[in-house]
Amino acid sequence: MSRIDLTVEVCGLAGDGTIAAGGLINEAMSLGNYFVLGFDSYPAEIRGFGRCVTRSRIGDDEILALDDETHVLISLDDEQSISRVPYLAHDAVIIFDNKPPGYVEEARSLVAHLEAGARLYGIPLTDLATAAAGTPRGKNLTALGAFAGVYGASPELFRYVITKKFEPKGEKVLTANLKSFDAGYEYALAQFADHLVPTFYSSVEGIREDKVMLSGNLAIGFAALDADLKLYFGYPITPATPIMEFLAKKLPSQGGKVVQMEDEISSIAAVLGANHAGARAMTATSGPGFALMTELIGLGVMAEIPAVILNAQRGGPSTGLPTKTEQSDLHSAVYGGTGDSPRIVIAPTTVAECYTYTLKSFQYAEKYQTPVVVLTDFYLDNRVENVPKPIASPEDTERWNIAPDPAGKGSYLRFENTASGISPRSYPGQEGFNFTASGLEHTETGSPDYTPNIHMKMTAKRYRKIQSALTDLPRPEVFYDEDHLAVGVVGWGSSFGSILEAVKRAREKGLSVAALKVTSIYPYHAEEIRSFMVKCEDVLFPELNFSGQLANLMGHLSSRTPYRINEVTGVPLSPRMIFANIKKIIEAGTR
Repeated sequence: MSRIDLTVEVCGLAGDGTIAAGGLINEAMSLGNYFVLGFDSYPAEIRGFGRCVTRSRIGDDEILALDDETHVLISLDDEQSISRVPYLAHDAVIIFDNKPPGYVEEARSLVAHLEAGARLYGIPLTDLATAAAGTPRGKNLTALGAFAGVYGASPELFRYVITKKFEPKGEKVLTANLKSFDAGYEYALAQFADHLVPTFYSSVEGIREDKVMLSGNLAIGFAALDADLKLYFGYPITPATPIMEFLAKKLPSQGGKVVQMEDEISSIAAVLGANHAGARAMTATSGPGFALMTELIGLGVMAEIPAVILNAQRGGPSTGLPTKTEQSDLHSAVYGGTGDSPRIVIAPTTVAECYTYTLKSFQYAEKYQTPVVVLTDFYLDNRVENVPKPIASPEDTERWNIAPDPAGKGSYLRFENTASGISPRSYPGQEGFNFTASGLEHTETGSPDYTPNIHMKMTAKRYRKIQSALTDLPRPEVFYDEDHLAVGVVGWGSSFGSILEAVKRAREKGLSVAALKVTSIYPYHAEEIRSFMVKCEDVLFPELNFSGQLANLMGHLSSRTPYRINEVTGVPLSPRMIFANIKKIIEAGTR
C-alpha cells in the first residue's frame, strides 16, 4: 500500500462548528489506527466573529509536523475559506456548499478564486442538513459525511466518535447529528461514484482505543494529576486556561483544589507558600502573566522554594497576539528577574513530552529546591496528537525532597553550603529543624546577612546547585549522527518537529545533515552541544522569535557564527522553508 499523507482543513466562521468538525476527524482517524497531528486556529475575539481553521495531518507513518500544503479543504463558509487558497496543493479536493442559503457575490465565492487543477465536490450542505435533521446547524457533520464518502473512510468510526461526543446532550441531539452525517455520506457515494478517492481503509476490525488524542494542555493536566498535585493557583490567560479548566474538573476527586486567584502575582505567591509548607503546587500562565511573576520567582530562588510554572508562550510583547504561536519568552524564562536568579527551564517538543517533563518538573523542583519553568507555546498547547495513553511509573512519581538527617536535630542549617549546592530541606513545624526564610540574602541558618563574603558564597551555592541538576535533566538528542556534517540544525520546543522533517527530507536528497534537539534550556549540557557543533561545517538555529533567543544562549558553543531562521509570523515553522535554508547553506559552500 502506498504511503498515506493527507492534510485536511476545515474552515468556517466562528459558530459554524469548525473546531468540532476538525476534532471529530482527528478522533475518527486515530481510532482507525492512523497517525494524526491536528492544530486549530481561531480568533481572539468573542464567538461569532472571525475565521476558524482546523488542520489535520493524517498518515500511516509517524507525523512530525504540519505539512506546508493542504490536500483537502472542507469549506463551511466561502468568504473565510478564500484565505486558505494559497496553501492548497495544485490538485486539492474542495468540499463546499454549492447551494448556500443566500446569494454569494463572485468576489466572495470560493470557487471563483481556485486555480485550475482543483477538484471540486459541490454539495448542498445546508439543504441536506436541514432535510435530515430539521436544522442547518448540522452542516458541519454533513460535510464530514461527504469527506468520509469521498475518501473511503470508515463511516462506523465517524458514527462512533459522533455518538461519543453528542450522546451526553440527549438522544434528540445525537440523532440529528448522526442523520446529518449520513446525509453527506450517502450523497457523496451517490453523486460522485465515478470521482471517489478511496484513500483510507474502507473498514476496520473493531475500534482501536490503545491510543488517545491529547493536546499539550491536556497532557500537562494529566501529568499534574499523576504527580499528586495538591493545589493549583491560576488566573485565566490564553493559551494556558484549559489547564486550569481541566484540573478544576479533575483535581478535587483526588483530594486537591483549584483556586482562581485575582492575578498572576498572587498565583505564584500562593504556589510558593504551598510548596514551602510541603504541598505540591503549580501554576500556568503566558508571557504577560509570567512577566508579573518574575519578582516572586526571584523569591523562590533566594529562599530555595520549589515551584512548577508552566509558561505557554504566545505572540508578544504585551497583550500581543493571544491566539498565535511564538517562542519569544526564552530570555524571560532563563533571565527574567532581579539579580542573579538561576532556575531550571525545560521545553517539551511534543505532546508526549508535555506529559513527561511536566511530571518530572515536580521532582526537579523538589530536589533542587527551585522554581522550574516548563516552556510550551500556543502551537504545542493546542495541537493534538494520538499518543499511547500516558502512564506514570512509580519512579516518576516518587518524592525527591532531600530531608535533613535526624541526627542534626537542634543544629539544622537550612541553607547549608554543600558541595552540590543542595541543602537538606525541612518543612515548617518540624521540631528541632526550625529556620528563617525570607527574600533577603542570608547565612546558612537563614539569618539575614549582607556582607560581601556571604553574598558571594551563597550566590555561588545557588548556581552550583542548578548546574548539578544536569545529572537529572534531559540530555540533547542527536538525529542522524555522523562524524562529519555539512549542516547541523539545532532546535527546541514545538518547532523541532518541523526541523526534523526538514532534515529527513534533506537526507533523502543525499545531503549530510543532522538535527539536535535541546529540551533542557537552562542549565544546558554545554559539552554535548559543543561536541555536536564541532562536527558541523555550519550550524542553523530555526526559531519562532525575532532575536534568535536559543542561538543567543548557545550559539557561542559553535566555532563559527551560526546561521539563523527567525520567524514571528504567528504560525508554526514550515518544514519546506527550513529545508530550503539547509540547501541554500550547503550550496553557498565554505564561508
